[in-house]
Amino acid sequence: MRKLSILFIACISFIFSETVFAQSDAIISKTIKNGLRIELTIVGSKPFRIGGNIHILHIGTKEFSLNKQQNVEGKGFITFYIPVEEYNALTEGEYVWMSYGNKFKKAPDPTVDPASFCKENTNCWALGKFSKAL
Repeated sequence: MRKLSILFIACISFIFSETVFAQSDAIISKTIKNGLRIELTIVGSKPFRIGGNIHILHIGTKEFSLNKQQNVEGKGFITFYIPVEEYNALTEGEYVWMSYGNKFKKAPDPTVDPASFCKENTNCWALGKFSKAL
């Protein structure tokens, strides 16, 4: 019975630790042009989840998934690679958000602030409005 109790507590701890691990504050820290692509880096206050899904950057109705991810000194770093042509076609002021996996069967209305639905969905980070001045 004692072993079963320990196993149950371990399972519950794992489930809650996964939820807490995936949640962090995140900001767009920099964008740089590197050849024919823009590298947009997001920094999280905690490491971002690493697993079977991928992180997706949403800018308005566009989605970008090609990225490199690192966890360094307790923080998460994800750099998305966006072709310059696609980056230049993005509209100023569109909402920017990131999700872990494409869990949203239908993307939220691009005119609705993602902060509202990211509060209700795990593995979702609202990143503000897009500006090429970044």
